[in-house]
Formats: sequence, structure tokens, C-alpha cells
Amino acid sequence: MKRIFADLLKIRLLLILTVVIAFTACDQDKFFDESLSLPGDTWPKEEALSFLVNIEDTVSPYRFHINVRNSTSYGYNNIYFFLTTEYPGGGYSQDTIECLLAAKDGSWLGKGTGSYRDNRIHIRDNIRFPRKGTYTLHLRQAMRENELKGISEAGIRLEKQ
Repeated sequence: MKRIFADLLKIRLLLILTVVIAFTACDQDKFFDESLSLPGDTWPKEEALSFLVNIEDTVSPYRFHINVRNSTSYGYNNIYFFLTTEYPGGGYSQDTIECLLAAKDGSWLGKGTGSYRDNRIHIRDNIRFPRKGTYTLHLRQAMRENELKGISEAGIRLEKQ
């Protein structure tokens, strides 16, 4: 009886280890992935979500995504962002980015059931960072509303290509 229990325990441990390896192997390209929560699913226009990204490799290209978690009560099919990038040693650039959150027929894009949808929206490939150091990325909503309702999280993801 003890032998059977020991064998079952070994099988369980092996199964758990296999699942952990499978989940970590599926995301090997991830370099940076961080999202920040917005209390009360409300994003004030003046509030920027800031992310610090340390770049050591200026040769490899990166793939850029924006992560958005929205409630199904969100009143639009898209969201606009202002993305400001501060470079190490000084200087900055700013981009305006549109992300679709719903199809033309009104059905929500992204993954999820119930009241929330998680979107990882591909923005651009082949991004190269010109300098080593820490970049600060500021993400602000640009929807012309003082308080944008229905967005619970937003963030950025960088993958090595």
C-alpha cells in the first residue's frame, strides 16, 4: 500500500512539474510585461501609467504590445492612447495609438467571460532601442473624457523577436 501511495505521489509531482514547464515555455519571448490597475475601473485623463524598462541589448529587435482589460460596460469600441517614451540620458518621443476593443458588430474582442475582457494588442514589430539604460514609458488615455469609465487595467509588453 505504501508503494502505491509513493508511486501516486511521484506521478502527481511529475504532472505538476510538466504543467509548470509547459506554462513557462509558452512565454519564452516575453522580455517585459506589466499592467497597472485603475481603481474603480476609472482612468482620469491626467493620470499616466508609468513603466520602467531596462534595456541592455540595443541590437535585437522587439515586438511591442499594449495590454488592456476592459469591462463589458465600456462605452466605446476602441481606445486611444498617448505613449511618451523618455530615453536614458535625456530626450523623449510621443506617439498616439488606437486600439480596437470590439468588432464592428459590437462583440468584444479579447479573452474572457463574464464582465471583463483581456486584450493584448500588437502595435509594432522590429523596434530597436538606440541606447542602453532605463527607458520610462508613460501611457495615458486619450479619449477626451476627464474620467474614462470601464478600463480596469492597462500596460505594455515587449517581446524579443
